[in-house]
Amino acid sequence: MTDSFFSGVGFWATDAPSVGAPPAGGQGFAMSSAEMRAMLKKAVDLRITIQQQRDAAQVLSQATPPAREPASTNAVVGPNGVNEAGRFYQGHLDYQYKYLSELIKRLRKALGMVEAADQQAADDTKKTSGDFE
Repeated sequence: MTDSFFSGVGFWATDAPSVGAPPAGGQGFAMSSAEMRAMLKKAVDLRITIQQQRDAAQVLSQATPPAREPASTNAVVGPNGVNEAGRFYQGHLDYQYKYLSELIKRLRKALGMVEAADQQAADDTKKTSGDFE
């Protein structure tokens, strides 16, 4: 897969003064930084769960037949057998993991802009309050 899951889709924190409004007609998600942080936590937690499932699914694609006879062999290594189904399941988990990884990256990037703006505002406030003391 060469294209990004979120090609042309932006993420905006609506309470970031330096970011501004999303462009007119632009595709994307606009939410407060608090909502974005909550979504980020859920995405990170879900990605951890998906990784645990990926680790467990490894066994499903490496089964060996319980006996050396046609029925068992076909059920495990044949078409639509346990190993093939396990690889298919792993593929779905890999897709979900990659999707969540990119979502997390995009949310962190959007939050980084917010956090940088928040830090700048805090620094400016300290400088200003220092001038008046």
